[in-house]
Amino acid sequence: MFKRQALLQNWRELRPYFIFSVILFAASIVVGGAASNSIDFLDKSIESLRKIADSAENADNPERSLFVAIWLNNVYSSLMALYMGILAGLMPLVTLVVNGMLMGYLFHNMAEAGYHIGPMIAKGILPHGIIEIPALLLACAYGILLGFSLIRGLWGSLIGKTDPWAKFSRAIRGSVPAAIGIVLLLLLAAIIESTVTYRLMGA
Repeated sequence: MFKRQALLQNWRELRPYFIFSVILFAASIVVGGAASNSIDFLDKSIESLRKIADSAENADNPERSLFVAIWLNNVYSSLMALYMGILAGLMPLVTLVVNGMLMGYLFHNMAEAGYHIGPMIAKGILPHGIIEIPALLLACAYGILLGFSLIRGLWGSLIGKTDPWAKFSRAIRGSVPAAIGIVLLLLLAAIIESTVTYRLMGA
């Protein structure tokens, strides 16, 4: 369905944006973890996550409800970051910063509350995070690629460059297998989070 050569070329063009996304996400974790005061929008994000968990916990089948809530929320956020990145790459940049800061901020608050961060990460983040976080980074990197490719296409058209939309066209075509892969990765991550992580955190 998707040609291997086209996918490899797409990855070569995506790679610098993926590396940038990893660096920005990591830096945002550090910034969130270094916060000395309460941050209102992060507190609201944590409260929203808590409500999702509480709603699933009170359902007839908590694991199934948690799976559906996690998967739909992550798919929506990731695909929005990917395709809304066409607007100069702003949406994926915001997504990376907010999610990174949220993670760092959450770790900071847990440490302040007396929790041991190492075991909490090992049980509460690592099982599903090794799949979920790369999927988010991939979506954001692709969104930035789309946005920057569009800007280059517009600029190339203005200055009369030959075939200015080639990279943008490749990015649009490549977004389909990328989106499918991201959705499948998030499906696997949601299954792990609603089963393995759920039970580890309840142990």
